[in-house]
Amino acid sequence: MTAGDRAPTRVSRRSLLLAGTVAASVAGLGLQAVLTSRGPRRHDPFDWQPVPAPAETNEPVEVVHCAGWDPAARSAASPMSESVARARDEAGEQYAAVLSVGGVARAVVEVCWSAHHAEVWHIDESGRRYRGVAYRRWPDGRLRLFEIRGWHYDEQDAPEFAGENPTFRARVHRTETATVEQVAVSAELSSGGKLDTRRDWQNWPEPTRPPDDVAVPATAGWPALAGMTGPVTVRPGPDVVPATFPWRPPQPLRPRHIEKVVTDGSRFRTQNGRVPVIKRVPAGTIRLPSGKVLVADPGWLHTDPTPLTATVPPGEYPVDVFELAENGEPAWTVACRVTVKDVPVTSWDLALLEGEHELDLGDGEFFGNPVDTATLALLDHAGVKAYPQADIDAATAGEAVFHRLSDQKTGTDLIIVPGWSDGSYPVWIGRTEDGAVGCFVLDFRVPELAGAEPA
Repeated sequence: MTAGDRAPTRVSRRSLLLAGTVAASVAGLGLQAVLTSRGPRRHDPFDWQPVPAPAETNEPVEVVHCAGWDPAARSAASPMSESVARARDEAGEQYAAVLSVGGVARAVVEVCWSAHHAEVWHIDESGRRYRGVAYRRWPDGRLRLFEIRGWHYDEQDAPEFAGENPTFRARVHRTETATVEQVAVSAELSSGGKLDTRRDWQNWPEPTRPPDDVAVPATAGWPALAGMTGPVTVRPGPDVVPATFPWRPPQPLRPRHIEKVVTDGSRFRTQNGRVPVIKRVPAGTIRLPSGKVLVADPGWLHTDPTPLTATVPPGEYPVDVFELAENGEPAWTVACRVTVKDVPVTSWDLALLEGEHELDLGDGEFFGNPVDTATLALLDHAGVKAYPQADIDAATAGEAVFHRLSDQKTGTDLIIVPGWSDGSYPVWIGRTEDGAVGCFVLDFRVPELAGAEPA
């Protein structure tokens, strides 16, 4: 298990764009500060404690290719030969390499190119991973720094990854062309509490910045990226692919049972044994004269929110709302679907806005659509300014499953679907066999289905 397995987070850059000035409350200090890109001063109450990388070494390094690090045995799990590791590397499959100096494991590297992922974990004298330096493999084949996570272990016998979250994290956000936009920092403070801030690339939050924009190493070339520049030997291993791996590569949030969620009559068994049923409620059609779909909180249309990058041919498309019903009584609105093509969906993608890309997401994260009124609205971007807020407020009065307004001047329809809470919700694109958009699904991610399975 990697640290990402412990507490997957869910982000919404769209929410950040709406937030305006960034400020943070510091727990335990009773203070509030507007955050800037200035570094912490020596006596600054917001001073954090980075988790520094070990000093570089030019001593001889031994590489053991394996399934990963065994934190209980504090050694390489399921060693494999270099040829097996190389074959897995070329196929994009996961493998790992433990790097030892003087017979002592100093680092382990986890690699999985199908997930665009490589991470160097430094190991302390107690055999615990304490600092992870994660990279993403970009379409141009280069590795670029993605994130650093570090843990301070106050006790000699403290377990690995003690605490719910890292004590220091620095995430590098980039544009689609790999240009750094900002570095997001989350750190525990030496004076107590925690601080979240953002700064530019030149103002890196640690004494030294890890390597960035590097070539992909060979399977025996990982020591250099871990700061080990001495001669390298590779320990022989069996030509056997491990049956299991003690870690999994990070992956952005994926839709869960989404086909069943948008199928009338689907049954789910909840964790407490109840069996609610999906009920489809037709919501008419929506006119999309520009083919640019906008999903937004109806109370924020005056901010001219950005449409999804995936467009469809201008036209009129059916809309359905899906409820979770129990004993014939609806309990939750779980999803809303716009059907573009009435053909089978073969794959699902996260709907993005301009400038967003999945290489910017960590494990379990997604770009969501922010909600402040517990409702989401669907419309064509051509009609974003066509609906006065007073008309929206009047139309949404009551407890209907959905509400709709139409504007003849723009030829658009506004369909408003009440959800269950404020927050941030993803939109999934169902694609047909030829890659075309088959449907859009607004996923309200209701708690009742979080651990439920199809019955």
